Amino acid sequence: MPTAVAGMVDVVEVRAARPIAAAPEAIFAFLANPDRHWQLLGRRLEPLRAYDGERSQVRLHGPLGIRRTLWIRLAAERPPHELVGRVEAGRGATIGSVRWTVRPATDGSSVVELTARTELAAPLDRLLLAAGGARWLRQSLERALAALDLTLTRGGRGDSACLAEQAQPGARDRRAEGP
Repeated sequence: MPTAVAGMVDVVEVRAARPIAAAPEAIFAFLANPDRHWQLLGRRLEPLRAYDGERSQVRLHGPLGIRRTLWIRLAAERPPHELVGRVEAGRGATIGSVRWTVRPATDGSSVVELTARTELAAPLDRLLLAAGGARWLRQSLERALAALDLTLTRGGRGDSACLAEQAQPGARDRRAEGP
């Protein structure tokens, strides 16, 4: 939830979680390659520079044509349960993190939680988060988890945009209904 400091959004943490019928090791094996992450968001995330062992660069495409260029560094890796990336935008004016947490379930499947946290936000990013950006970000996390589920358990194939579109909430229901 956003916290207010002098009427401005300061810290925002957004989460989504989803059960996935795969072992933590299989999920982590997929997530351990940072270049696979952008296929989970389709058109919302455009790769600019591949992961070079230290960092990658992507462009986040938001609503109303809003775009933010992000540098992402791998900050922590605890196989097979946690992967954390540090995110910077606007030459360090906005700083945050993305955390994947994988917990085993009793039936051999897993619960995957994806958290995005903004720790320091530039004025424009504060405005965007307060004006609905946090809700959009939560929807993006839910889409990423749905695409991960589709990829690992339902044999999702195709390009990144197609994969993310298939993973939209309700898409499975629409496909089952037919034309």
